[in-house]
Amino acid sequence: VIGFDSTAPGYIWRIDSELSKTATDLMINALIKAGGFRVFERVKLDAILKEQDFQAYSGRVDPSTAVKIGKMLGVDLIVTGSVTSIIYKKSGGIKIGPLSLKKSSASVTVTIRAINVTTGEIVFSEVKKGTTSKSGVSIRVPVAGGLGLSSESATDIFSAIEDVCLQAAAEFAVKMDSRAIVVSSLPLEGYVVKVESTSSGAITKVYINLGEDSGIKVGDEIKIFQEGEVILDPKTNEILDRELDLIAQARIMTVKEKLSIALVTTKFSNIPIMPTDIVEVIR
Repeated sequence: VIGFDSTAPGYIWRIDSELSKTATDLMINALIKAGGFRVFERVKLDAILKEQDFQAYSGRVDPSTAVKIGKMLGVDLIVTGSVTSIIYKKSGGIKIGPLSLKKSSASVTVTIRAINVTTGEIVFSEVKKGTTSKSGVSIRVPVAGGLGLSSESATDIFSAIEDVCLQAAAEFAVKMDSRAIVVSSLPLEGYVVKVESTSSGAITKVYINLGEDSGIKVGDEIKIFQEGEVILDPKTNEILDRELDLIAQARIMTVKEKLSIALVTTKFSNIPIMPTDIVEVIR
C-alpha cells in the first residue's frame, strides 16, 4: 500500500506526510481484516524507497510509477488512494476551561485503486464515501504535522477514512476471489527477479516471482520477454499497450513458496536476460 494523498480543499497533503502514513495504515489494517492478502509492511516500504532514493514517492502514484515501485519490492499489486473531499462539521459547545461538550461529524470521499505490477492494469478502482458522527466531551490538542487539525477533528476525519478503507477492502477481496477463477484460465505471468550465469554463459538460471501459490510446477516451460515501447494514456498514465520481444525460453526446475528457479533452454536473441523481464508460463 503506497501512501494516500489528499487534494481535498483545506486538507491537502502529500504521500510522504504523517497524515498520509495514518491513512495508509488504516488501509493496510483493512486489507488484513478482509483476508486473502499478504501486505508489505509500511515501515519497510518507506525504508526501501528512501534507500533507493525514489524521488517520485513524494508525488501521486500512477500506473507507470506503481509498476516501477512494485517490481522494486517484488509484490504483485500496488494499492494507492487519494482523498478528494473532506467535510468536517461541529456544533454546540458548553465550554468548561479547555473542555467542551459538542457534536461533530465528518464526511470524506476517497478514490482507491489497485494496480497489477506485471501489466500496469488497474484491476480495482472505486470512489467511496465514508462518514462518522459523535457527541461528547473533547479537548482541543493540535496534531503534529496535521495542517492545523485538532485531535478532535483528526479523529473524526480518520474514522471516516477508516470506514472507506473497510468498505473498499471488503469489495476488493470479493473481486479478487472472483477474478482468480477467471485468471486461472488465462496465461500465467510474472517477471524475472534474479539471473545467474556461468562464466562462459553456457548455463543460465533465472529466478522468477511465481511461487507455490501461483500454481506453477516443476517441468513447466516459460517464455521470457523484454519490454519494448510502452504506450501510456496521456491523461491517466494507464498502460494501454506494450511491445514484448521474445528473448528466451526456460524450464522450471524448482518451485518454492514465493519464487521459482528455471534453467534457460533456448535463447532467441543476444540480448541478456535482466531482472524485471516478463515471463509467461506456456500452457
